[in-house]
Amino acid sequence: MRRRQALQIAAAAASLPWTGCGGNTPNPAIGQTASPTTAPGKSATPTPEPTAQPSATAASSAEAPPEPVANPTPEPAAKPLEPSFSRVICRVGKNHGHVFVVTLADVLSGADKTYQIAGTAKHPHEVTLTAEDMKTLLKGELLRAKSTQGLTHTHRVHVRCAPAEDPPEWVSVCSAEFTGKDEHEVVITAADMDSGTDKTYDVQGLAGHPHKLTLTAADFQKLKKEGAVSIQTSRLDEDSHLHVVIIRYRSPKRG
Repeated sequence: MRRRQALQIAAAAASLPWTGCGGNTPNPAIGQTASPTTAPGKSATPTPEPTAQPSATAASSAEAPPEPVANPTPEPAAKPLEPSFSRVICRVGKNHGHVFVVTLADVLSGADKTYQIAGTAKHPHEVTLTAEDMKTLLKGELLRAKSTQGLTHTHRVHVRCAPAEDPPEWVSVCSAEFTGKDEHEVVITAADMDSGTDKTYDVQGLAGHPHKLTLTAADFQKLKKEGAVSIQTSRLDEDSHLHVVIIRYRSPKRG
């Protein structure tokens, strides 16, 4: 009888869970979180992590509309420099009494203008300067133009803004005679005479076509010693003509 009771007690003890002191509790499966309150036989539901709330500063920045950017005040346009011109020089080629006058106010206005240049001639001509022509004049450049036709002919004109006195580069110390009747011109300055180097000139003048004229250092020396030289211009490509130019030096010593 004692043996039977002992076997029954041992069998009952074997069926009980191992929760004694020092016993190891089984680890939960990977990906699951053990909860002491989870009922046996039910899967544990993971507790969601709390979402971070934006700070008050970040919330105000997100909600506040962007401040308008003030447009910078545009800087005033630079005032153009006043030209140092005080007059306008006008010339008429092969003139027989025509008068061509352009005022500085006309040039400064920058508008198209048509001029009557009949003068004392017995027939009229007109010369029109455009707004672009006025801009050219304000740059100090020489403007070449042509009149309307009258009595089967036209006139070539020169217009240029100028200071009160002609600058040295406009003053020739030599006279020049060109063969033909094309109204070619050359300006040989005192600085050219003293340079001691070759120089090539555009001698178109009031003519309707250009030519080049080259004076060598030897030519300048001859002008100073003898007072005159004879030189040929370049040939024109259109008809191969040229001009012979006699240049005379107006030496200050000769008066």
